[in-house]
Parts: sequence; C-alpha cells; structure tokens
Amino acid sequence: MKKSQNQIKSRFNAFRISLIYFIVSIIWIVASDQILVMTMANNQLFTTIAIFKGSLFVIGTSILIYFLVYKNLVSIKRSEEDLTESEKKFREIFNKANDMISVNRVDADGFPGKFLEINEVASKRLGYEKEELLNMSPSDIVSHDRMHEIPENAAKLLEKGHNTYEIVQVAKDGKEIQVEVNSHLIDYEGKEVCLAVSRDITDRKKAEEKLKSSLEEKNVLLREIHHRVNNNLQIITSLFNLQTNYVDESSKDILMVSQSRVKSMAMIHEKLYQSPDMTHINIKDYIESFVSDLFYLYDMKKGAIEPQITVDNIKMGIDTAIPLGLIINELVTNSLKHAFPEGKEGAWIQINLKKEGDLFTLKIDDNGVGIPEVRKIESTKSLGLQLVSNLVNQLDGTMMINRKDGTEVKVLFEELKYKQRM
Repeated sequence: MKKSQNQIKSRFNAFRISLIYFIVSIIWIVASDQILVMTMANNQLFTTIAIFKGSLFVIGTSILIYFLVYKNLVSIKRSEEDLTESEKKFREIFNKANDMISVNRVDADGFPGKFLEINEVASKRLGYEKEELLNMSPSDIVSHDRMHEIPENAAKLLEKGHNTYEIVQVAKDGKEIQVEVNSHLIDYEGKEVCLAVSRDITDRKKAEEKLKSSLEEKNVLLREIHHRVNNNLQIITSLFNLQTNYVDESSKDILMVSQSRVKSMAMIHEKLYQSPDMTHINIKDYIESFVSDLFYLYDMKKGAIEPQITVDNIKMGIDTAIPLGLIINELVTNSLKHAFPEGKEGAWIQINLKKEGDLFTLKIDDNGVGIPEVRKIESTKSLGLQLVSNLVNQLDGTMMINRKDGTEVKVLFEELKYKQRM
C-alpha cells in the first residue's frame, strides 16, 4: 500500500514539473516574440537578440528545473528515511513483543495458509528457524488432539473478522504449549490475511488447574462435614426415639418435640450435602420433605389433617434456612398437637412461603380451635411460641398472629447476609 502511494506521489511531482515547464515555456516564447516584433525593426539585431533570448531561456529553465528536482529528491529521500525508521521501529516491536505474532494467508473458507511473517519470539518458543516457519502454516504447529477445532475457529474468523480462542501448539521438540490466540483479518499488500497474536498461557492453566483441584478438595471436605453433622444429628434423633420407650407420656411428648427440632437442622445439612451449591438449598424441597416427616413423626393418619404447601422455588442460605426451619417446626408441631383436640372433618394446615424483592413472607395457618390470646408472647408458658419469637428476632423479622377462624401466623423477614468466618 505504501509502495503504491509513493508511486502516485512521484507521478504527481513529475506531472507538476512538466506542467510548470510547459506553461513557463509557452509564456516566454509568445511574450518574448511579441515584444521583439514590436520593438525591433533591424533584422540582424532581431536575430541576435532571439538567439540570446533562447540561451537565456534554457539557462533559466535549467536552474528552475534543478531546484524543483532537487526539492523533490530531498522530499523523497526524507520520506524514504522516515519510512525506513518507521519500519525499523515496527520490526523492533514486532520481534521483541512478549507474545508470538504471525501473519498468514487465508483461503476462501478462512482456513489458515502459509506464514507470511513471524516474529522472533514465535521462532524461539516453537524451536524453529524463521525460514522453516515461513514454509509452514498454523495447522502444522497445532496439536493433533485439537485439529478438529480449526474449522470452527476459521468459520468464526471469516464471519466476524476476528476471533479469540485457546488451542495447543506443538514445538519442534514435541513440547506442548497452551496458547490464547487473538486473530484478525487485515489488508496486507492488497490481500486479506490473518494477523494472529498468540499468548503462552501454560503457567496460567497450571495455576487454574491447581486452584480448581484445591477448590474441589475443599468442596469434598465441606460435603463430608455436612454429611457427618447430619449423621450425628440423626443419631441424636434416634436416641430421642429410643428414649421415648422408657418415659411417661408427658416426657415422651417433650422428647418428640426435641426430636423434630433436631431433625429440622439435620435435614438442612442433608440437603446441603446433596446440593451442588454448598451454601444454599432449595427451600421448597426442604419444607416439603420436612413437613412430611413431621406428619409421620406424630403418626397423622392419611387424610386426618391435610397439609397444603405453597412455596416459591427459591434458594436460601444456611444462616437463614436453619432458624426458618425451626420456626416452621414449632408452628406446624403446635397445630398438629393442639389445633384439633377432638378431630375435625376437613382439617388442614397451610404453609406458604413467597419472596417479593428481598422480602420473604412465611404464613402458617390452620382451621383449628386457635390459640388463647396473650398480651405478650414472652409471657406465655408455651416454650414453642417463645422459641418462635426468639427465632424471628434472630432473622430481624416481624411476626403477626391472627386468631380468627383458627390460627394464622405471618412472619416477614429478609435473608441474613452470610457472615464471613475466620
């Protein structure tokens, strides 16, 4: 492209000099002849002056052409020096860059052809002489295991005009080099070619693999912790269950309530152990499973009391899920034990949990006899309601109780922010 521009400039300068010479010549010839005709009557004198005039014209135009050509040659020389200096700087940058840089032909389908240019860094890292690489193409240095990626990368380059991808190159000694390639289609001496900058990411990949391995080890360890906590809590619930065979009815009831509380926490750890996310659980699955276990624990015959569960399909962190599970345990247990003392046809317990923005709304209600009115929950003798109040405060939430047509308890709260452990 630069060569073409220089040719155009040279032609323009030549045309300009010729045009100036032509105009000056015409003006001199016409003007001088007219002046001589009008002023010279002597033919001999006319001839002498005409010869002198011609010599003067030749000398004048020669001087003019000399300065014009000299100026043009100086300009061309300066342009050539600037171009040489620019190319020198470009070569220095091209060869001393940290990344491997190459220019190669592309065919009509975008597939890479032979290298046209390649920098010293690429030659050094790949172990080939520059002359060797100029007789090769990018496909010749790609690992055989990654050859199938070339058509896809070529298609993207042709479609977008640029493409970024990772691939494995093979050096002359067989060493594999993982690289990230940024390729662009550019105009090179009037032809469309591919300019590729390849960065060696071998060390970065090793660091990523090491980090990934370390993270996987931590996940396995964390899952094992959740699994063991769940097993230990399950053992405690089993001990409670065994103990109920050796106590009176009032003590048995206390053990069952304690058993359900421990079960609610154990199931959190069980869900976390099964979840791909080690910090959040699907709260819908948890509530459905947990309520089902509560009905089984209190030996509710099928159809005696209908559980109606409506829960949004949302994820919740363990710091919020544990107190929420205990709140649900206390309120559902209270309904199962006290809402229907003489049984009731069409008895039901509803559990609703929805999220609007950052606000969660938990509503648990039944169509039972309702709980007695107390001025303050803290003053009631019910340990369950006191525990619910404390758990709601732990969630920084608010609780409302409606005793009309049964009992309805509504709890409003936001998810607790995960507190970083030391």
